[in-house]
Amino acid sequence: MQFLYSTPESEAGIAALTTSLENALSLHSRVLWLVPGGSNIPLTVRVMHALSDHVTEKLHIMLTDERYGVVDHADSNFRQLREAGFEALNARFIPTLQDGLSLEQTAASYAENFEREADQAGYIIAQFGIGPDGHIAGILPGSPASTSGKLAEGYVAAQFERVTLTFPALKRIDEAFVFAYGEAKKPTLGQLKSVATPLTEQPAQILRQIPEATIYNDCIAEEASNI
Repeated sequence: MQFLYSTPESEAGIAALTTSLENALSLHSRVLWLVPGGSNIPLTVRVMHALSDHVTEKLHIMLTDERYGVVDHADSNFRQLREAGFEALNARFIPTLQDGLSLEQTAASYAENFEREADQAGYIIAQFGIGPDGHIAGILPGSPASTSGKLAEGYVAAQFERVTLTFPALKRIDEAFVFAYGEAKKPTLGQLKSVATPLTEQPAQILRQIPEATIYNDCIAEEASNI
C-alpha cells in the first residue's frame, strides 16, 4: 500500500489506472474493473474515454456499490455515472439493480454476478474513494456490511438503502486505485497509513489486504506522483 501525492486535476492517477487496465487486457482474456460512485465518477469517465476501443471487448465492469431502488433512479450511482458521460463502448457493464427485486434479493443477485465475474476474470482491478469516516465502497463503519460473510450485502443506512460488495469480495481484488482528496480526509488517511485498525471501525483498512493498492491524495504522501 503506497500513498502518492496528487490533486483532483492531476492526470497521473488516471494515466496509471488506464495503463494498468490496458496491460491487464493485453495479458488476459477477461478483466474485471470495479468502479465506484460519488466523487470518483468524473475520474471513471476520463479513464473509460482514455482506453483504446480495441481492448475494451475483454473488459467487464461492475459497481463497487449502489443505492437501492428502481433501475435508473435519480440517486443511483449508475445513473450519475451515465449522466456524467460514461459509455461502456465495447465493454460489458453488469448492472446491480433489477426492477422487481427486494433489497435482499438484489444483494443476492449482485453477489452471484460478482462471483461469476471474479471466477472468470484473469485480473481484477478496483477503483475506490474513501470517506472521511473511513468507509470504502458502501461499507460504512459498524454497518451490517462490515461484518458480513457474504460477497455482497444490502442494508438500510442513514441516507440510503445500500447494496455493496463486502470484505470477502474485496479480498479477491488484484490491484486497487484509490482517489481521496480534501483536507477532511486527512485524519482517516493518516490512520490508514499508520495504524492497523479493525475493519469494522475503518473499512478502508481492507486496502492492506489487497496485493497492490495505491492511494492518490492531496493530504499525506510518501512520494509525489508524476503530475
